[in-house]
Amino acid sequence: MANVTTRRVVAAVVALIGGYLLYVSADPASGFGTTLLAFWAGVALFVAVGAVLIRYYQPGVDAPSADEVDVREWRFVRFLRYGREAAPLYLGLRLFLAYEWIQAGLHKLGDPGWMQTGQALQGYWQRAVTVPATGSAPIVYPAYRAFLQFMLDNGWYTWYSKVIVGGELLIGLGFLFGGLIGFAAFFALLMNFAFLFAGSTSSNPTLIILEVVVLLGWRAAGWWGVDRILLPRIGTPWGGLQTAPPSGALPQGARGGGGA
Repeated sequence: MANVTTRRVVAAVVALIGGYLLYVSADPASGFGTTLLAFWAGVALFVAVGAVLIRYYQPGVDAPSADEVDVREWRFVRFLRYGREAAPLYLGLRLFLAYEWIQAGLHKLGDPGWMQTGQALQGYWQRAVTVPATGSAPIVYPAYRAFLQFMLDNGWYTWYSKVIVGGELLIGLGFLFGGLIGFAAFFALLMNFAFLFAGSTSSNPTLIILEVVVLLGWRAAGWWGVDRILLPRIGTPWGGLQTAPPSGALPQGARGGGGA
């Protein structure tokens, strides 16, 4: 038990370091050399800690049905998706994403252009839909330009700006506390892609990559968080409540023991 506790404490410390390295690598104020070093140091930490933690992982084995492709899942991918010991790998990612989303929401929360008139969002949409006489437009996908123009023409920015601010804060809190983290990652992706469609690159590609990783492992990502208590009690919309099998019985569709 002492070894397990020590391993988890060390993994948590490394995860916090990894989250800080992500922050440094994404900070515009960091120099090129510092940014590059922080990025590769973070990647090396992730791989090293993952290689250590997976040694203690005993995966289950599912029996595919006649309607499923009978191909075994790569052990490391299954570890990231289901392994309890993978939880610290997501902690640094979660804290970095929480910081980015909460900071974005708080910045807008004190701006009357976002919370009262919606003029800040109106200006953003107007710049996005404008097609210049020369050069390329911010939005290169015509259907999305038409969608934004429709919202502009109907004055949706007056209320939609508040939805964006509230969404950013809720997403950040979901990442921070590990609560309904699968939904937090999903809606974060929607917002990042919305910004990309509108022609704003910024940090959106980086956030998308990290959010896809979290969404892949949403079961494990929230294990060190509220989801550990919440999901068994409320279940998921597509799966209902989680129920434990009778003592000594194998779950339906399972066979064998651990194997890689």
